[in-house]
Amino acid sequence: MSLLEYLRLDPQCRNLAEGAVHAVAPALEDPDPAPVVMQLNEWAFTLAGRMPLPWDTGRALEALNHLLFEELGFDGDRETYDDPLNALLPAVVARRKGLPIALSVLWIDLARRMGFDAVGVGLPGHFITALRSPSGLLCFDPFNQGRAVGEEGGAALVKAASAGRIAFHPDMLKPVADRQILIRLVRNLHLRFMHAEDWEEALWTATHLILLDPGDARAHKERAFVHLQRDEPGPALADLREALRLSPDQDPEIQAWLQQLESSS
Repeated sequence: MSLLEYLRLDPQCRNLAEGAVHAVAPALEDPDPAPVVMQLNEWAFTLAGRMPLPWDTGRALEALNHLLFEELGFDGDRETYDDPLNALLPAVVARRKGLPIALSVLWIDLARRMGFDAVGVGLPGHFITALRSPSGLLCFDPFNQGRAVGEEGGAALVKAASAGRIAFHPDMLKPVADRQILIRLVRNLHLRFMHAEDWEEALWTATHLILLDPGDARAHKERAFVHLQRDEPGPALADLREALRLSPDQDPEIQAWLQQLESSS
């Protein structure tokens, strides 16, 4: 199944782990999400036998975090943070380490299998998770062993990730849609490939960003740039025209690129 087919079947991307595999499929030797899904099912079955009776949310979360971070050994990869493998869910499962967003996808998917209303929270520079509860949103950081994150902790994460350039606001702790999680996962890879000038890889990440958010002018503009680096003026022109159509402010840079390409064609 392609990413496009997955999005047609699950436009809200509620099957998050499956979507995270489809979203990065061109980078995988085996793009079948079934092994990851089966592994999550096995872990969920293990956790089902450890759930507290009577029910206690705190103890259930302790069981989840103990399994993932103590028994299975998942942890944030601080030594090779920018390794693309850290964004590929099958590799994260195999290597037991990854980016904040990849570890968050695993945490969210497993928490949902336990019956929790688990969501993602897209802090600037650092992705975390949360549970919706009667007492409000309870946030956790899977990159750091699933530790609890309040407003003070959220502010510290934003400060560290942005080197103090971004001021924290409590609204940053609001949940994001599942589809936005996949967009951010792919954009992590896209930025790395663009920085490395790996235009072959950047082409598919730009295409997947468009599939995930067809109305995003930025994604079309970025793919146009990749096409230009690959000496593909025709596709670049088509993407620039679409980016201009979608752009709310008539981006002058897009207009300049269009004029240059149209005058040379």
